[in-house]
Amino acid sequence: MTTPGMVITFRTTAEGADQFAGILERALPFVEDEPGTTTWIAGRSADDPTTFYLVDLFTSPEAVDAHMAGQAAALILGEGGSLLAEPPAIGAMSLLAGRFTA
Repeated sequence: MTTPGMVITFRTTAEGADQFAGILERALPFVEDEPGTTTWIAGRSADDPTTFYLVDLFTSPEAVDAHMAGQAAALILGEGGSLLAEPPAIGAMSLLAGRFTA
């Protein structure tokens, strides 16, 4: 069985970068309430503070759909949308291997 996932790259304006980082932090509680989202990692580029990454893993394709229709996506794309310098780059993926520790 494959594990569906996504890697999303966001590029913000210089003025909106810190605000977008705060939006990603505020989205976490919504993701925690999604039973089909097993991994959700938000990161900021160490080389370019206007570039952000999300890595998501899900239990099923239906969980992907539920996540994209959920409150976290609405917050990030809604409130955060005006802070973006370009549309997000969304790449679908399947997990091949991984190790996750905090």
